[in-house]
Amino acid sequence: MYIFPFPGPSCVTAMVETYAAINGKDSFEKEQEWEADTWRISVCMSRGKVLEKAGIGQVTMHGGQVEGIPADIQLLQPIAWPAHPVAPGFIIMASTSRMQDQPTMIMLYIDLIAQQGSLPDEEKQVLSSALSNVCSQYGQSIEEMQSMLIGRGMLGARAAECGMLYFFEESDIPFLETAVAEVLSAYRRLMMRDWGSVVDDARKAMKGARKKILDWMLTEDYGVKIARQNGIPVEIMERYAFPPA
Repeated sequence: MYIFPFPGPSCVTAMVETYAAINGKDSFEKEQEWEADTWRISVCMSRGKVLEKAGIGQVTMHGGQVEGIPADIQLLQPIAWPAHPVAPGFIIMASTSRMQDQPTMIMLYIDLIAQQGSLPDEEKQVLSSALSNVCSQYGQSIEEMQSMLIGRGMLGARAAECGMLYFFEESDIPFLETAVAEVLSAYRRLMMRDWGSVVDDARKAMKGARKKILDWMLTEDYGVKIARQNGIPVEIMERYAFPPA
């Protein structure tokens, strides 16, 4: 299923282990797969008391197209939706793509998701500190990693903008794999907190925020647009990525 070195099996394993640590090993549904002439998708899903819906989508597209240009894409996307309205959601989009007559491009996007209101700086700092430590280890700049993130209105402006969004080369893969592992560990620690009792106003706010995120995904998400161009049913993306109803 892998056509590029990144994102690879180590990232998938770290994601599954994170969901298992938070929701329990028995929280996983049977893995599902879909396949067509130019693409293949597998979905791993965990549902539990802490993470209401936590999916991992692996997409491989070989001989597909992007805006009519032949392209190969390998995507790994975990996205978690906690049951508690105050708890932040979590997203990673890790991909390698190669379009005809263009160089190979690696992208990594990591962030928290505000399910209602805005996230406190203390919570955002958990993720940004983990990334900052990895950047220091590999001689990268956290400021540069975040330079493309601020003000983009990702996820209907519900993204916390405390992670990273940047493009890389194949030589950066060790840094990327470490970054993925460390932010997953940070999110695991974050979700171990006691978030207190749930009030009705918070539930209503979460419902509204999730609707806004879904509207953005259906109308603005570039990945969804590419999927549609290649005949990938929206129902598959709904399975692992869209927020719970």
